[in-house]
Amino acid sequence: MPISLFFTLLLALLLGMYSYFKPSVTLKESIKNAPLFEMDYFVIYEITPNKISSSFSGDYGAKFHDYYYATNAKLTSNKRELLESIRADRSVYKGDILNLKGNVTYVREDGLKFCFDEGIYNQKRSFAKTNGSFIITKNQHKVKGSQLYYDLTHDTVNASQITAIYQLN
Repeated sequence: MPISLFFTLLLALLLGMYSYFKPSVTLKESIKNAPLFEMDYFVIYEITPNKISSSFSGDYGAKFHDYYYATNAKLTSNKRELLESIRADRSVYKGDILNLKGNVTYVREDGLKFCFDEGIYNQKRSFAKTNGSFIITKNQHKVKGSQLYYDLTHDTVNASQITAIYQLN
């Protein structure tokens, strides 16, 4: 067998093995979106020199390259005049925006509470927005509607299809 034929067969065998065992592109794509780390039952605190300004907790959390994912998530903030917290079954926390899904409840120290199923909470711009129906309660007062936009800085609410029950003393 001539040496050139041997190397030609060897090259053909190696090319055949490379094409047969070629790495899958989908494996690389799935690795790109793999979490950097995962946690069960976690609490993350933001601490300033005078106080704990906020905390983020949940039953399960995963840190990806540019966002966090959490289940049974709760964000508590002590940055404004009144203590406030918001919780949801599932959340994605990217930058200052918290995307919330499933049994979302916002509660403020003065008794204001609103519930919805899906929406966003923007910490930097201080607003909450729902993608569907909501219920706001405070003491005996109750407001139902859809498409809520709540500006926390100015304490104003915009909404559609409102039905309200307001108790006068």
